[in-house]
Amino acid sequence: MFDPITLGAVLFLLAIISAVVMTVTWKMNLQERGLGMWAWAAIIGGLGFLPLPFASYIGSYTVVLNNIATILAPLLILEGILRFRGYSGERLRSYIYVLVMIYSTVFIMILRDAPNERFLFFDSLMIPIFYFSAFFLLRKSTGMERKIYMLSAAIFVLIGTSFAGRWILAWNGSFDANLDAHPYTSYLFFVVIIWTLGWTYGLSIAVHFRNHNRIVKLATHDYLTGLPNRKYLSDYMEQLLKEETNKSFVLFSLDLNGFKQINDTFGHKTGDDVLIKMADSLRDFSWQRYTAVRLGGDEFVVIIQQPVDEQSISDMKQELRYAIEDDKPIEHGVINLKISIGHAAYPTDGQTLDELLVKADHKMYQEKSLRKHRSEIHTAGFHI
Repeated sequence: MFDPITLGAVLFLLAIISAVVMTVTWKMNLQERGLGMWAWAAIIGGLGFLPLPFASYIGSYTVVLNNIATILAPLLILEGILRFRGYSGERLRSYIYVLVMIYSTVFIMILRDAPNERFLFFDSLMIPIFYFSAFFLLRKSTGMERKIYMLSAAIFVLIGTSFAGRWILAWNGSFDANLDAHPYTSYLFFVVIIWTLGWTYGLSIAVHFRNHNRIVKLATHDYLTGLPNRKYLSDYMEQLLKEETNKSFVLFSLDLNGFKQINDTFGHKTGDDVLIKMADSLRDFSWQRYTAVRLGGDEFVVIIQQPVDEQSISDMKQELRYAIEDDKPIEHGVINLKISIGHAAYPTDGQTLDELLVKADHKMYQEKSLRKHRSEIHTAGFHI
């Protein structure tokens, strides 16, 4: 048994630390959705324990203020999780939260002097909030991301289960007006302390992990199209060539015909749109074992791993051409992409990335000089 005022003071100080941590994390990651909700949740959660030392002055309204803050803080955390994980529907949820808070405030006011009935009502709200928080953290997460989310999810499950235990006790009428006399009150205070530390640092680690992945992606992916870049290609090829059981593959070099004229006529924004359409086509390509890379400008590379022979290479080139050379809507009208393709097969045409690129580029420029087809943008009554 511990003095609840002392435990409340500890919780208040921890909540202040939590608020500082989450506010700094939010301000350092303004591009991330949901972090502001977590910062406000920490602040409001701390304020909810501030009235405890003044219970002798404000009486049962201490419980009202504490319970309202204790419902609002987890709701904000849940909403922050939903936004952080990319769920839409924020406006609809905001209406639901307002109704929940109005409904909760009314019932807590009515039941402020009836602890068993209040706990039955209060805990029936808190339990699903905590379990939903754990569920939406883990939903559709995989690999290391899931392991990191499990830290916070376990904390939410722990506190949700602890509130479920109090709900059962309240159902049996175990509490009277002197809540301090029941040992479960001290236990629950300790769980809330663990939860305050756990969700703060668990979600902070999740933000750090996402930033780490973003930095890695910036280093290995093209900022405009989202495709892997030259560095990624070098690392990928190094790994591919090191494999003891490496099989043959084909490196295709692709160049977008007429791209300079599009840039000169319609501007770089339209040129960027065209490159994005090209990248989207490569992303949707139907081969299973392939990698598409933007080397720079309008130059792309596609590596397809499969047995190599002249017929299969010809088929793959036709598949690539069919996937890309199609009408695609852009801001100024419709773009009809035309590409030149060269190829180099491993190991017959080269055994290093540079050798394969030189051979593929040579064949690509040969095709460009023969086909003479240019990408065209069709607008109303005009095309280039």
